[in-house]
Amino acid sequence: MSQRALPTQERAAQTRRLLLDTALGLLDKRGYDRLTTTAVVEQAHVSTGTFYRYFASKAEILTVLRDEAVRAISDDLMVSVVAALELDLDAAMRTIVETLVDGFERHRAVILALVNQMPAGHNANVLPEIESDLHQLASLLPRRHRPDLAPERLEAVVFMTMGVLVSTCLRIALQRPPGVDRGELIDLAVSMLAAGLGSAS
Repeated sequence: MSQRALPTQERAAQTRRLLLDTALGLLDKRGYDRLTTTAVVEQAHVSTGTFYRYFASKAEILTVLRDEAVRAISDDLMVSVVAALELDLDAAMRTIVETLVDGFERHRAVILALVNQMPAGHNANVLPEIESDLHQLASLLPRRHRPDLAPERLEAVVFMTMGVLVSTCLRIALQRPPGVDRGELIDLAVSMLAAGLGSAS
């Protein structure tokens, strides 16, 4: 690698990151429908040609931001599940619920943009990778806390619990009614999920 190549690559990475961060800020303020390449270019103080050197469209930027959000949430989830394995059922469920709600809130702008692009809206599964990761990771919790269940029954419990968990956490993070306490909703979610898991037979 030449001495000149590294600074150029660094500048390219910085420019790409600037465009992504600018788009993310605009998404947060304006939403996806009002996000335009012109707005990104103006806010980032770069030329239109520079934008198109890195991204073909605003849809491509959203795809990259989505992939980053999925990776970040999945990484947090892995750490959370490992910690939860040492806890009792209620505390374990709380750890997972809080991790997911925190992750969905942190990436709210991107997730809302995805939701608004789906025909089913808030009812769509906009992050199937999260549910898939959760199924693999968090299935360790039911296996640990319900070793009495037959394998088929355990798989059914894991399938239902993980799907409900993702949609419940998305609702808390993105659709919480005004005046409704976040902590109270997390408490309710933990109670429902722990009760469902505990009562399965």
